[in-house]
Amino acid sequence: MLGGEDERRGTIVEFWQAVEMFSPQRVDQPDRQQRVFQVEADEPLPWDPDHELARLALRPHLAWRHIVYVGIYRLDEVFEVLSQRFDPDPDSYDERPGGESAVAAFLIDENGCAVPGSDVLSSCAWATGRAGGDEPEPKWIADFQDASLEFTRLWQKVITAERTGVPVDDSARPVLRVFDRAVLDECLTAAIQAAGISGVLPAAGIRVRSQIVARRTANEVNGLDFLNSFIMDDLVRVGGHVTRGDAGAALRDYLCPEDRISTGDRIDVRERIDTVPELTSPAAVPAGRWPSDPGHALALSQQLAVNTALGMGDTGIVGVNGPPGTGKTTMLRDIISALVVERAARLAALPDPGAAFTGERMRWKIGDYTRVVSVLRPELTGFEVVVASSNNGAVQNVTDEIPASDAIGADWEGAAAEVNYFPEIATALLAPDPAERSLEATPAATIDGWALMAARLGNKANRGRFVDAFWYHTPESAEDQQDWAGLLPILKSWEAEASKQTWAEAVAAFRAVETRVETIRRSRSAVYAQVTRRREVKQQLETTTGDLAAAAATLETARGERDSALRTASECVREAERLARVQQAADEQVARQRRAAAEQAVRDSRAEVERIVDGRRVRAEESVRRWGTELDRRAATRDEHRALRPGWWKMLWSLGTAGREWKQRDSSLAAQVQQASQAVVQAQAEWEAVQCDLAIARSAVSTAQHELTAATRALSAGIPLPSVAYEPLAIANRTLEHAEREVTAAAQALSRVERRFQTEREELIALSAALADNAGLGTYFPDDTWWTDRVRRESAAPWTDPEWNTARSELLLAALALHRSFLRQMPTRMRQNLQAAMDIVGGGAPRDLSAEAAQAAWQSLFLVVPVVSTTFASYGRLFGHLEREALGWLLIDEAGQATPQNAVGALWRTRRAVVVGDPLQLEPVTTLPFRTEDALRTDFGVDPQWNPSGTSVQRIADRLTPLGTSLPDDEGTTWVGVPLTVHRRCDAPMFDIVNTIAYDGLMINGTGTAARERFDATYPSLPESKWIDLVGASAHGHWIPDEGRQLDRILRTLHDLGIAMSEVMVISPFRDAAREIGRRAGGRPGLTAGTIHTAQGKQADVVILVLGGDPARPGARRWAASKPNLLNVAVSRAKRRLYVIGDHGSWSRERYFRTLARHLPQAEPVR
Repeated sequence: MLGGEDERRGTIVEFWQAVEMFSPQRVDQPDRQQRVFQVEADEPLPWDPDHELARLALRPHLAWRHIVYVGIYRLDEVFEVLSQRFDPDPDSYDERPGGESAVAAFLIDENGCAVPGSDVLSSCAWATGRAGGDEPEPKWIADFQDASLEFTRLWQKVITAERTGVPVDDSARPVLRVFDRAVLDECLTAAIQAAGISGVLPAAGIRVRSQIVARRTANEVNGLDFLNSFIMDDLVRVGGHVTRGDAGAALRDYLCPEDRISTGDRIDVRERIDTVPELTSPAAVPAGRWPSDPGHALALSQQLAVNTALGMGDTGIVGVNGPPGTGKTTMLRDIISALVVERAARLAALPDPGAAFTGERMRWKIGDYTRVVSVLRPELTGFEVVVASSNNGAVQNVTDEIPASDAIGADWEGAAAEVNYFPEIATALLAPDPAERSLEATPAATIDGWALMAARLGNKANRGRFVDAFWYHTPESAEDQQDWAGLLPILKSWEAEASKQTWAEAVAAFRAVETRVETIRRSRSAVYAQVTRRREVKQQLETTTGDLAAAAATLETARGERDSALRTASECVREAERLARVQQAADEQVARQRRAAAEQAVRDSRAEVERIVDGRRVRAEESVRRWGTELDRRAATRDEHRALRPGWWKMLWSLGTAGREWKQRDSSLAAQVQQASQAVVQAQAEWEAVQCDLAIARSAVSTAQHELTAATRALSAGIPLPSVAYEPLAIANRTLEHAEREVTAAAQALSRVERRFQTEREELIALSAALADNAGLGTYFPDDTWWTDRVRRESAAPWTDPEWNTARSELLLAALALHRSFLRQMPTRMRQNLQAAMDIVGGGAPRDLSAEAAQAAWQSLFLVVPVVSTTFASYGRLFGHLEREALGWLLIDEAGQATPQNAVGALWRTRRAVVVGDPLQLEPVTTLPFRTEDALRTDFGVDPQWNPSGTSVQRIADRLTPLGTSLPDDEGTTWVGVPLTVHRRCDAPMFDIVNTIAYDGLMINGTGTAARERFDATYPSLPESKWIDLVGASAHGHWIPDEGRQLDRILRTLHDLGIAMSEVMVISPFRDAAREIGRRAGGRPGLTAGTIHTAQGKQADVVILVLGGDPARPGARRWAASKPNLLNVAVSRAKRRLYVIGDHGSWSRERYFRTLARHLPQAEPVR
């Protein structure tokens, strides 16, 4: 059906929209420090003159704005309502979502009046109320819009003061009521009514979050949504494009069903090591490298991931599996470096800096100002890098690490300072938020930046800080060395002063470093070709050696078969001769019998002649003579009688008697003559027959005589040995001939193999001698041990030796220098372009700004700041003006924690995505019970593979990546994308535990011993890792008070040993336990405490895992042990020590925890 695939993809996105209805934003707990207030009956409201906020003096351009949340409800209550609605299972355990949200929210201005149009109804509360009576269905999304309109209608009635004496149709602006407690209560009632949750979802209470905002934007409501899913609006927008066939390549691939993915093209890098050298060859290594210690090359797997990502083509998705401690950020930095260098190479190819622009200009109005954007040439675009994640900490970590000075090697600090790629702006962007800093008891240490390589955007506060620090900031005093100038004043100063360095000089400086990099590449490539050829020759020689043995064996076999055939033929010859002699004797006997028969025939034929001559012939001649005489006599007698024939007279006289008598006598005589005549004829015939027989008999005599002569002669000459037709001999002879041919062929084949062996052996010797000169590359040279020693092979990428690493890092710095020179040469155009970009980033651009204009402005910003970060929650608002494939690169971090729908908007707007994460660490947290989610999926007609609770952004990307490996899971194995394998965080036994339970031995331990030795030397009395076995006497939910007391003792011990609490982490699988742990942590500054879910991305020297778990609810333990993920994250946080507190007998029976028990010694509680 036309459009069927687009509709299928669109339906998946629509299903995810329905799921997102149950993903509300959390409402913060009351906290006066954070200006979050609970509305109480007898206390002033935050906008009242006698509230504490009124005592804070604001600058004239600032104003208060208050977000009011009415109808506070707990998210675990939503979970419980839905669980009871959709076939609850009392024996199962699901981790409930924590936190609270609200039924509705709206804005109050500094005067205490509502901001019209700011009202928001909670889709989660509404959908929960609806689920209480109806099955979920696709039209819920439209129904919620109707409910939102109803709430708006009710809310507008509440916020508007009644005006007496004014006609009903008067169009004058309504008077807004000043909010007091009563008005707030009316809003709460309207919200509960519109949401339809009465009797279904408990909701009560009102909270207010007060914010200081710019006065000019205080009443802006465009795009505001305080309650509902951050990504819902973007999902709706993108879903429409997808349904219309406008998905783009990356998102189209992302939505490809599993049964249409070709698994036959997959290459398991653990099984197919032979594919790795080409993928990590010098030609595949990017020219740019992060300026880290040149002696610390990327691990082989990291380089493989970098090369795979950069080699994906114009569009695509690459999944990278990043187990804990395997250097995901390190890998991403090299991708970014490569892109910056490649763009610099394209800048260097320009005849002049002005050629960077196409000549096309985009314009739009901002108030009285006209923004002008000069469009960059296409070849300079496509390098935009966005780092995104559902985890705010993850994106902050990446984009804070990249520009921080400690991210580069100490040896590079001087060179980076020379490049001077706006380090002061980078430092300013790394500084804590002034608003947050003012609330902190102890200000955070200042982090210096080395280059403006990345910026944290995302939410509105981050964007505002970025615009101020990056663009507008002007030093208050020229003497203040701690202050900095934003790029706007820098560009303006450059407009007024010509550059001392020409563009040609800047390009030449870049080209010089680039040439050095490529010269080394060619050198390494030549060695790689030799290494490749040597391995080919060695493999060929191994094959030839086998062929040589096989050829010799074939020749030996052929010779054996020939000898056997010869023996068989000889035996057949002897048998043939024996048979011939037998035949000869038989022939001689036949000859003798022939002569005897001939002699007898002669005698018999002669006797026959004599018998005929003496007997039959005599009788025949006598018979002829006698009958001839008798015939003559009888003829004469008749003649005489005829002469006496009576005349007519006598006849008459005798009255005819004489005539009759004469006739009778004549007839008798005629008969006698006739008889004699016949007898003569017969006698003559007999005589002739006798003569014939005599001739035959005489001929027989002659023949017999000839036969006798021949037989006699033959006997006299002797009987020759006959030629016997003996078929086995014929077969044997044919076999022998074939065997002889086989021997000849085998001998020739052996000769050819021997020549080939000699040629290959000589080439191998020559190659080995040539490669011996490259031993200086050491670890980076893939010699024979590279193939057999996995630890050596995985520890460092080949070819990336310090010399080349140094040159490649220098090239990144040269690329940044060229980018800076470009800005120096083109200050006016770039100022205009970046000013337009600041409008977009800051939220001041027109809502109807064209996608092309916005894209052009963003491209200029990325030309200056290569990387920006955002959470998925803020992505749609940050890049809302952009459309399909507008950006070059999307780097998704911690993708294993992201639900599949989170990445939809980002993938739609990008060409290439590198998805980094680990499906074996924390999985996405969903607010829906599985049965509710599955009911929604069924109603949309979507395949189960798209259930958010069953997959993640990482899992979808992994299955699309042909280069990877298989890891075990509950269903057998799961395919993961390019795996990072060198772990550099945990000591034993933590490394061994996680490598066993989750990774099937995939990782190798690259942590080394130095850090542990220093730690052990510092804390010699600290016990080794262990499991403290403790069976609690009671339980409060999943919190075991006895475990808490044991935790207190351990923390005191650690404190007494001098271990800083900032190097200690206490975690638990359960929220109940984590809450109590948090209370204990309150008195220990620096201590990190919480659930395991809050710990991913963090690490500590010492980790204490408090197991907890209500003994009366064993399903909770089974939940924690159902997959390796939770335990994997918990254990892999610990760098030096892991202490487990809990019931050893119960927990060690659970899957994966059995492995934990095997590696950790069991210990008594600390007294």
